[in-house]
Amino acid sequence: MPTLFLHVGLHKTGTTSLQKAFFDNRAALERQGFLYPHTGLSPKPVNWGHHELAYALRHRPQGIEMWQALRKEADDAGLPNVVVSSEELSLLPFASLPGPAAFKLISKIFEGYDVRLICYLRPQAEMIASLYNHHVKSVGEKRDILEFIAQVAPRLDYQNYLNVAAHGLGTEAIEVRLYQKSHMKNGDIISDMADRLGIDLSDGFTIRQASLNSGLTREGLQAMLEANRRLTGDPERLKAERTAIIERHRAPAFYRHQLLSDEMLQVIEALYRNKNRQISRRFLGRNEPLFAVSSEAEALA
Repeated sequence: MPTLFLHVGLHKTGTTSLQKAFFDNRAALERQGFLYPHTGLSPKPVNWGHHELAYALRHRPQGIEMWQALRKEADDAGLPNVVVSSEELSLLPFASLPGPAAFKLISKIFEGYDVRLICYLRPQAEMIASLYNHHVKSVGEKRDILEFIAQVAPRLDYQNYLNVAAHGLGTEAIEVRLYQKSHMKNGDIISDMADRLGIDLSDGFTIRQASLNSGLTREGLQAMLEANRRLTGDPERLKAERTAIIERHRAPAFYRHQLLSDEMLQVIEALYRNKNRQISRRFLGRNEPLFAVSSEAEALA
């Protein structure tokens, strides 16, 4: 039975680097029995994921059409493994396909395939900081982080997302992995996914070493936030200043700086503690906290 792997992110878990690596090495993947399909690839520059497959599910007819096209491409390729990657799939469900309907649709279209959903999680406080950094850098966010939290709160309930996916695909189809250096092979997402899928990166792969879609350092974040507020009415100057700030203040992978007070960190950890433990029990078979403190990440704080 062939396997359809759905890599759904989450956002800010190295997805761009992984998608770029798989896109650039499609021929090497095919030689090893893996199709990284053309169907659903984003037409936008510097996007190498299957985001159009996620967006199509906003409307049931388009969703059916595009996922059926993917099935045809997969069947025509005749390879034992198909790898779809889009963090936009972590935003399901959409109103047109509520609850587990989108996952059930995918399962129905790919009847005869073993459908596996792979989801990387990181602690909610880290996710908030990383999303805020991204929105300040790339979206023009002007609010402070406490106002921003209210907007992204639904995306922090990992348990709800995974339970909905499990309802549509089955609990056994859900694979939870941790986006923490100490939990990933070689401390990076590309090596970890390759190890999980059984891909040999030494067999014809060329991996770009530079970090993609990196965040900003503490100084860069402050500079970008100030520029967003000051140049709201001057998009051309803001674009030029944004480019300059990114070049001067690019942060390494897993870079962390404290954006939230100790009290707020404790509140966030307490808010999701039980939900995260339930994830650990249901999907990892462990009666223990989902996230361990990462000494590597702490060293970069």
